[in-house]
This record gives sequence, C-alpha cells and structure tokens, in this order.
Amino acid sequence: MALAKARTGRDLGAVRAGGQGRLRAPVRPYVHVSFLVALALALAGPAAAQTRGRGGEDLTRARALDREGAKAYAEGRYADAIRAFEEAYRLGGPAFELWNIAKCHLRLDQPEQAAASLERYLAVPDLPKADRNEATQQLESLKKRPSTLTVSSTPSGAEVSVDGKTVDGRTPLSMSIAPGSHTVTVSSSTGAPFTREIEARYGRPITVDASFDGGARPPPPPNPYEGAEGGAIAIRGALNLMLPRHGSIGGRAGPGLFVLGTYRVKEIGRASLAAGGLLSLSSDSWRDRTGLPDEAPDCAPLRDPDSATALSVFGIGTASYDVAPRLRVVGIGGLGVAGYFVEHVGGDLFVPSCTPSPGVRPALLLGAQIDYALTSVVRLSAFPLTWQVQSAFDGVRAAPRDASGVWMRFGVGLGAGIDL
Repeated sequence: MALAKARTGRDLGAVRAGGQGRLRAPVRPYVHVSFLVALALALAGPAAAQTRGRGGEDLTRARALDREGAKAYAEGRYADAIRAFEEAYRLGGPAFELWNIAKCHLRLDQPEQAAASLERYLAVPDLPKADRNEATQQLESLKKRPSTLTVSSTPSGAEVSVDGKTVDGRTPLSMSIAPGSHTVTVSSSTGAPFTREIEARYGRPITVDASFDGGARPPPPPNPYEGAEGGAIAIRGALNLMLPRHGSIGGRAGPGLFVLGTYRVKEIGRASLAAGGLLSLSSDSWRDRTGLPDEAPDCAPLRDPDSATALSVFGIGTASYDVAPRLRVVGIGGLGVAGYFVEHVGGDLFVPSCTPSPGVRPALLLGAQIDYALTSVVRLSAFPLTWQVQSAFDGVRAAPRDASGVWMRFGVGLGAGIDL
C-alpha cells in the first residue's frame, strides 16, 4: 500500500467513462515511490539493495501495467484492462486500481463484480475523504438500481400483482421494481393463481412466465442432492471387476468389493467436498510360467500358491458436482495401506514359500464415481475407473520373471448406497 500513501492527489491519464465516473490511471505516484526507494537503497548500502531491489522492479512493472490497463479501457478491451489493473494492484499499485476494476466491470455489465471491487476499495484504510465519499455513493447507486420485471403467461391476458398490489395492464407486460425480495402473483380464470418469489439485485432483469394449461405450471422437480440439513453422510458399496498388474507381470481379472463412507465438509454451489474412508477387497491370481519348480525346501506341497486376497484401506477425499438434478459425478483420491492374505506363495510373483510374510505397503488410490438418485436417499453408483498403486510386497521374484516393480490394480464396478 506504499503507492496509495504516496499519492499526490492528481489523477493523470483520467478517462471519462460515459457517465460511469472517471477511470483513474495514476502515473506520478509510481515515480515518487521509485525515487524514495532508490534513495533509501543508496543510503542503506549493498545489503539493503539486495533485500529491497526487487520491490523497485515490482513498482516499475505495476506502473507499466497501470498504463496498459488504461489503454485497454480506452480501446474497449475491458477484460484485458481488469487483468492489468489486478496485477498492478497485486504488485503494490495504489488502492484506486480497485476502482478502475469496478469501472471495467460496469462496462461489461457485471454490476455484482463491480460492487465487490468497490467494497474492496472502501475496505482500504486512510482513503482520501472525497474518494471514499464518491466510491460509497457509487456503491449505493449500484445497490439501488431498479430491475425490469417482465411477466408473461399462457394464455396471455392474465392479471399481475406484486407484493399484493395489482399492476395496471395484462400479460405480457413489463415494469420497474425496487431492489429486494418480491412476491409476484399471476391470476387467470383458466387456472389456479401462479406465485413466484423473486430477488431484484443490481438492476438485473427478471422474467416470470406462468402457464394456466389446466392449472398453474408445476414447480420443477426437487433436486435429490439439495438440502444442507440432510445427506451429509454418504455410504456406498460396489462389486468390482479388478485387473491387477504386478511389476512387469499382468495378473488375471478377478472379483472385488468396495465399501466407502464420506462426510460432506463443504458446499460450493452445485459442488461439494467430502472426507472419509474406503475399504477395497479383491481376489488376485497369477500364472506360473517361470519353468522352475513351484516348491519350497522343507515344506509340504504348496497349497494354492498362485492366488491371494488383497485388502487395502484408504483415507479419502472427494470432490463432487451435480451435473443434473439426479446425476452427480465424483472424483476420489486417497492414501492408505495395502496387504495380502495368503498362506503359500509361488508362481510368477513370489519365490516359493510356505511361510510367507508379504508385509504391508503404502498405497495410493484415484478413482471416479457416478451417482444417480433413485429417491431422496437411495443412490445407484457406478465406478467407471479406480486405480490403486503400491510398491511390491516382500518375497517377490526379480528373475526369471520380474514382479519387483510398481504394483497396480485397475477396477470397474457397480453398486448402490444411501445419503443420510
């Protein structure tokens, strides 16, 4: 904020914005601050120059960006101007870069973003009183903009009332309404009254369309995923087909099972974030193509040395998005551990042993999930892809077949669950 404090009060390169107010394009303040920085460096010596030299470069760059923004504004390239002013402010430009940004948003018919920029500007301490008053007036003017309400109906000729007061004329019609919440009622002799709650903000136009084809148009079906009060806990179970790969050796596809539970921790519009856990159980099997005896010294004949049960447990995080009222897509990521339940081992993967100890390995999980809401609680879930990665267990072969590399399991599954 050094630049804001160094202002001389003079607006250089000012641009008239067609009644929108002036666009501030400061130049002189940057020169003053650069001179002060240079003087301080000369007095402080080489050590201070190394510490603060980059600040002077930032100020020079901020001044250039400010000029680029003013030029883009004059040429009608308001999105480019916003980017230039934002970066100039980030590099230490004065607070009125935020005012410049607000002017650009107004030119782009983005009053919400303009208001947000003005609020950021007014949050800066020590603003000149005249500038603060002008920005406050402009913000209040934005908030007080009336909106245009257009009401139509099928069939036309219906009566309209806003907040209980009948409006002159019949549909279709348009009128100006003050900012805030309103209740619009459309009445016709051909059906029950149609009522809609609306919110007028920043002068945005609002359209209400009523249908009296045998009654009022029914409201849209509820989104089974909506409602912050419920559905925070998700439990899913799925049967999977798992395809393992052990180092350079491909395994046989086998059945698997997923069980996962998550708790929603954050909602962002139609998106949400959740955390929880996942258990994966699968049956692994492999071949014996080594050409070596599949037997261990001082051990009875090996029993089923070419298969094992893989168990993995993960702590997971998920990010989901409602692509349709009943359809949700979910991305899954997690870290955990993987183990093997096995009595005898051999074949392509392990050095033959009747007393194996494969151990436990850290594992990574990535996956995708698609949920379809059958009811407000019950979900049908598909897992088009899951991918588990881990290092090899103890006792694996390195020759003549090499299973000592990275182990992976790819899966696809289908299941169901509930949201509580």
